[in-house]
Amino acid sequence: MTGSWYVVLEEETADYASIDSYGYDLYRWHLARTTEVQGTREAAEAAARALADSHVPENIAWLLNPGGRPGRQVYRLPDGALLVRVGCGYKETRFRVGVGELIASQEEVKGVRPPESPSGRRRLFGRGSR
Repeated sequence: MTGSWYVVLEEETADYASIDSYGYDLYRWHLARTTEVQGTREAAEAAARALADSHVPENIAWLLNPGGRPGRQVYRLPDGALLVRVGCGYKETRFRVGVGELIASQEEVKGVRPPESPSGRRRLFGRGSR
């Protein structure tokens, strides 16, 4: 439904499969969760702040003892998003929480796969065998 307010959570993840010799592209951000909030933008901002104060990413949660909580620093960025640094023991990670209004949504449309070449094999540049 367009016009709805959402809390958007992005988490940092380590992508060890794409490490090059200099360590670039090791960390990536991914959309971890979107939650619709009933009400106004202000209600969504309050929900975003509560999430920034309480969310514990999975890559930190396993380090916590029962009743423990990680260290946390919450930064409000100029665009209104919250950047959170969470640490537990030797491990540290970051996540972002923001508020967004859903302004467009499209359903997926499955296309029709073109028929295979008569021989069933494809050659260079997609041409069928002759």
